[in-house]
Amino acid sequence: MKLHRIALRNVFRNGRRSVLSLTAVAIAAMSITLLFSVLAGIQNDVRHNSWNFESGEVRLRHAMFDEYEYLNPVQYMIDDFEPLADSLLVLDEVHAVSPRVSIAGVTIQNSREIASMGMGLDMNREQSFQDLGVLVASGRLPEAGQNEALVGFRLARELGIEVGDSFTVLTQTRARASNAFTLDVVGLADFPLGVLSSSAYILPLDRAQHFLRSRGGITELLVKGDGRDTEGLQAAVEAQLSAVNRDELNATPWTVASGGYAYLQMAGPVYSIFALVFFVLGSTVIINTTMMTVHERTREIGTLSALGMKGRDLVRLFFTEGAFLGLAGSAIGVLVGAVIALVLGRVGIDFGTTMELIDMDISNVLYPAVNMGSLLFVFAYSSVIATGASFLPSRRAARLNPVEALRR
Repeated sequence: MKLHRIALRNVFRNGRRSVLSLTAVAIAAMSITLLFSVLAGIQNDVRHNSWNFESGEVRLRHAMFDEYEYLNPVQYMIDDFEPLADSLLVLDEVHAVSPRVSIAGVTIQNSREIASMGMGLDMNREQSFQDLGVLVASGRLPEAGQNEALVGFRLARELGIEVGDSFTVLTQTRARASNAFTLDVVGLADFPLGVLSSSAYILPLDRAQHFLRSRGGITELLVKGDGRDTEGLQAAVEAQLSAVNRDELNATPWTVASGGYAYLQMAGPVYSIFALVFFVLGSTVIINTTMMTVHERTREIGTLSALGMKGRDLVRLFFTEGAFLGLAGSAIGVLVGAVIALVLGRVGIDFGTTMELIDMDISNVLYPAVNMGSLLFVFAYSSVIATGASFLPSRRAARLNPVEALRR
């Protein structure tokens, strides 16, 4: 305990150097805390967007549609989907389903032609799948049986239309024939994904089926569980497909269907390398300041050695000083980083249109998320790195000759 008191006294006695070392560790810990919080926010965002707008937790499609997706093979649809949807909802693993019809086409208005994507949704089933109301920037949602649409606000701006106007879409039917239809704009949508706001519109499922001449078929059936066991949900869905003789359908988990998930898998190790670099840089400051301390305290080290403090005790002394600075700096850095992340988690980080250039399910506004596990990891990780950085100068102090040290 006496050695610890001496180390603590030395930390406060060498105030400037201690503050410099502590600040270096704190900045490194804070930076990595924010980095991990942003990564957690991206993970939550990609999952939310993938599940609601792209793939669900598990996506059902005709196997031939998946194989020739790049050709938009609308002839390969899921027929007789209502009994299938009801049979899936009986499963304990399934919480909600969303039948959808995708309409790839060209939107025409006032001689303007813009590639667009229509999303035909069952407004009743969708209430248990997601909250569409949060998308409505103005106006209202379209109603079943009506030629109405909720249009992305940027697409509406490009077309020069607003609530109360109409627009025309040219598309291809299930029979591979051309068809044009007109929709009334009853609302403008602010999708979380900028690319959807610039190209997408929502219309009632029954009207989308009619315009595609789908004969009651749908493009895909999205399935959600509780989010804790996607593999188990997929297995349950596949078993049900076999039980009802629907083997022509593929059940694809969002981890395969979502391009954003693949990015997250790749980014995780990269961010860990960035974290290590931050701490290596922060640790060099500790090494330098501790080395300076050893140099300027040469006579003190000589006196301690002359009084009987062995080299092993000197290593422990300087190592303990480094541990105090490492623990304090890590705690301060993690705390400050967590507070900043919590604030950003409420207000969000607005990247504007930058995210539209990235072909992934990442929103224009990201909300960092604080995870207690990651906070504890960063604290432990930074403490170990920062404390270990003091070992080298500690050994140098122990090797000083007492007689030579007293002469300086």
